[in-house]
Amino acid sequence: MKQKKLLSLGIILLLALSQLFAQKKSAALTFKSGDWFEADIRISNTAHTFDYNFDVRYEVSSKMPNGDLVFKVSFERMKLKYSDAKNIWLGYDSYYPPYLENRKKDLTKQIYEITADSHGKISKLKLLSTAQKIHFSSISAKTKSTAPKTELPAVRIFPIAHLKQISETIISSLIEGKSLAKTLDLSNSTEGNNIANAVFKSASFKLQKNALIKGRINNLAKTDSIYGVNDEIFRFNKDGSFRAEVLAGLNSRRRFIFGEFDQYKTFSVLLGPLDTLIIKADARDFDNTVSFAGNAAAKASLSKDLVSVFNNQWINERSYRSKSPAAFLAFQKQGQKDFEVTINKYANHVSPEILNHCRADFKYVQAGTKLMYLSEYRKQQKPNVSFEDFPKGFFLSIDTTSVLMSGLERSLYYDYYLMALSSYQKTKLGMVNADQYGFFADYATSMASFEGYPLYSAIYESLKKELYKSEVESTERLKNYYEDFIHNCGDSIFTNRIKEVWTQARQWLPGNPSPVRKLLLRDGSALDLTGFKGKPLVLIVNNHNPDVLEGYIDLIKKQNGSQVHFVIAQGTFSTMNKNTIDQKLKDLPNVTYVELSDEGNKQMNFDLYHLQIKAFAFTSDFRVISSYLFDAAPDEHQVVEELIKKAIDSGVMTKEQKASLITTIGWSVCSALLTSIVVFSVYRVRINSLKKKTLLKNKIKDLEIKAIRSQMNPHFMFNALNSIQSLINHYQYKEANVYLEKFSLLMRRVLNNSEKSFVTLSDELDAITLYCELEQLRFNFKFEIEVSPEVNTQLMEIPGMIIQPLVENSILHGLAQKGDAGRLVMHITCDQKYLKIVIKDNGTGLKENITEGNKSFGLKLVKERLILLSADGNVGNLHLSSNLGENENGVTAVLTIPID
Repeated sequence: MKQKKLLSLGIILLLALSQLFAQKKSAALTFKSGDWFEADIRISNTAHTFDYNFDVRYEVSSKMPNGDLVFKVSFERMKLKYSDAKNIWLGYDSYYPPYLENRKKDLTKQIYEITADSHGKISKLKLLSTAQKIHFSSISAKTKSTAPKTELPAVRIFPIAHLKQISETIISSLIEGKSLAKTLDLSNSTEGNNIANAVFKSASFKLQKNALIKGRINNLAKTDSIYGVNDEIFRFNKDGSFRAEVLAGLNSRRRFIFGEFDQYKTFSVLLGPLDTLIIKADARDFDNTVSFAGNAAAKASLSKDLVSVFNNQWINERSYRSKSPAAFLAFQKQGQKDFEVTINKYANHVSPEILNHCRADFKYVQAGTKLMYLSEYRKQQKPNVSFEDFPKGFFLSIDTTSVLMSGLERSLYYDYYLMALSSYQKTKLGMVNADQYGFFADYATSMASFEGYPLYSAIYESLKKELYKSEVESTERLKNYYEDFIHNCGDSIFTNRIKEVWTQARQWLPGNPSPVRKLLLRDGSALDLTGFKGKPLVLIVNNHNPDVLEGYIDLIKKQNGSQVHFVIAQGTFSTMNKNTIDQKLKDLPNVTYVELSDEGNKQMNFDLYHLQIKAFAFTSDFRVISSYLFDAAPDEHQVVEELIKKAIDSGVMTKEQKASLITTIGWSVCSALLTSIVVFSVYRVRINSLKKKTLLKNKIKDLEIKAIRSQMNPHFMFNALNSIQSLINHYQYKEANVYLEKFSLLMRRVLNNSEKSFVTLSDELDAITLYCELEQLRFNFKFEIEVSPEVNTQLMEIPGMIIQPLVENSILHGLAQKGDAGRLVMHITCDQKYLKIVIKDNGTGLKENITEGNKSFGLKLVKERLILLSADGNVGNLHLSSNLGENENGVTAVLTIPID
């Protein structure tokens, strides 16, 4: 009997173990159409001279009857770094390519089609679309030039053989339920001695976790039942033990956190695939009792030990602000020593990659703190001090710190440093001293100072800040810049947010129904703003100290309560401050005062920051009149008075409106009589109308001709000035002077000829030459103008600025991305009746540009001007065609102008 019990117990144990092992083994995956997954792939060589990272998305587009799977494989992002023969590191990031203004469509991705069998074996692989050529830029702080160093097609970066080998490994591992190999040897592929690493990032199905954080926290508070690892939420067991299986990337940062707000217990660690971290701590004294074990223990300990070093040197530590410049430098020097001591302690326990990551992070900590110190020192202690008054070498670490391809995008220290650096560069460029503020000053600084992620981050912040005002002027003048950003940027985190802010801002255009219908209040109720319909409304939302509202009392008292009503909404500041609203304001008969809920995420369409005030004006039927954002309490209320006046005027019928109403009534009463008169006179009226329309059309055409002669492309003028400014910033004063002189000559010619119907051909060609020389500063192409001997350029006259739109079209849409390989040739001939101008480029060709060309306002006006010039059977013409020579790209434009 005893033996039977033991046998039964043994069988139960065996069954339990088999179940345990069965759970550990990953289940095989059966793909279906629409399934997708994304992988992070890294390729490097054994000599460590390049490091290529790819975010690749695999999507099952179809499943064949024989079981084969067809995948659409798209390269969502390429982050590429390599070292040239001089050990200068170059880089490219497809999320943040060279910024091209007037880009009319989004970037093209590298896309393949892969056919694999039911075991993951690939039988077919073909290229569906290719990305534009990759321009590598220098990422070394020692290199003065920021021009592209080399240009390669995307297919050279990731050879087909590599893609096939890696994709087979990835797909077969999912199908068979195996773990991905930690490394993959690519020595049998085309370029040899390369190593690949691949990890899964996300999928439409559940992915196998590849890293583990577990342990036990003693003496947890009763409220501490959950903890988080980045965005994932887990639960503690009753005894404080826990186990979190997570998906780790290639040394991706993971933050462990639990506890209440402002009393969080937390640390972060760079986890990699197959890492295990074991944590033990006492919740009552977490920081001093936490210990680590497992193969990721050294990385976690390093991160923990660096916290005090970073905090001591970070901007939140205010002790440095009162120091002299020399004392501040000594403070940072000691911080660097403390950092090196900590780093050296882990030199033999943590990979060089992790150590270099920490070094980069600390470099931006100190650089950001130095910029903050500089700002505070010049603002509070010595406002008029110049940069030359600081100790020698004070700015060296800022001016030589590389900001491109840091690998720290969106990290706290790096992004804060970039924001401070933008302000520093603006001061350095003289824009602050010239009182240039706002988006356009920020944009000019960014374009002149940055590239890559820093450039896109700076433009994103500037756009968001300007659009945040939700004013009609902001959205109208920023439309081109907004579209440029969307078409250039590949980072959906940036573009999605900007699209959202843009949409919200456009909702506030005058005449639209109010986007805000209700206000959520502190007591849990809601104020329905539509209840104030019937008279104009002014809404003032205050996220400043409540005391600032006292300044509005006299202003509101002046208003006639029967003409306009005020709703004053106090933000969450009132919950943190003892100051209260003046009772006199609350007692005003035409004022409704409320306090907003502190759940700001539910207050749609105005997410105000601390110390901001925003005023809105609405018509009596609750439509938007205008709005205005204050970054601080206004010293005067002129803007608010203007808003109030607009609101009152919207409720009063103007003379024009009265006249319109009387006219409408008159037409209604006399409609029967007028109908007979109109029917009788319709033929004569129609003839007169056609004559008037013809005259008006000719006048409009004449105005358009004058407009195109008197205006250069604002983008061209803006970029020419930026380019000249960039030369000055790089101390190329001679070159800057030459180009500034050419720019002024061109502007003078345009202004002098703006009132002339015709100009000599020589004047037109001189203007085109100046224009091309200025555009060469941006795009570095070559051009030449050939004039046949029979053409007398001094005597022959043509309409002014009729050639320039064709040259501009060739440069912007054909040669912009060709660099010094671009070439533009203009050949001019004539016979007795026509002047023939042929403009030929070797750009991207008519296939890409035909849609844009047809919609080009400049080309449309050229064609319409030719029609006006046609007379006595001599008809002008403009014809665009692709170059058809062998191995020849580009477009040829032939302009034929009738001459006497």
